[in-house]
Amino acid sequence: MIPLTVLLQAAASFLAIVTFLIVLNVQKSMLIPGGVLGMFTWLLYYMLKEPTNVIIATFIAAIIGSCISQILSILYKTPAVVFILAILAPLVPGYLSYRTTAFFVTGNYSHAMVNTTLVVILALVISIGMASGTVVLKLYHYLQQHRSS
Repeated sequence: MIPLTVLLQAAASFLAIVTFLIVLNVQKSMLIPGGVLGMFTWLLYYMLKEPTNVIIATFIAAIIGSCISQILSILYKTPAVVFILAILAPLVPGYLSYRTTAFFVTGNYSHAMVNTTLVVILALVISIGMASGTVVLKLYHYLQQHRSS
């Protein structure tokens, strides 16, 4: 990957996520941390997409983003939803959903069904990954408590 491309991806994702958070009326003090977390999640997905595939990259980015969002919610003493929105924004397959609808409208049902399957798989992977991130942190906390006892 070209470093300039990665830098442009980072800048564009940061601006897009901060704008998304503004539209959702997130408090101003959480815009920069949320934007950085979303940018990190997008870059993680972007870097993992080539050596693996879209599904695995989305799953790993969702798990790691969920863990970091839980940690940031504790550090900033704010609800985790603020940071979860920031990691959802880059992972949700919006363009793919749009293309699926376009295939249905134009009558290209074979492409529409393939894209529909991928959209559903990605939606499941995102939700399972975000739940898994929370479970991983709770398991880590549980093991830390029982190790010291």
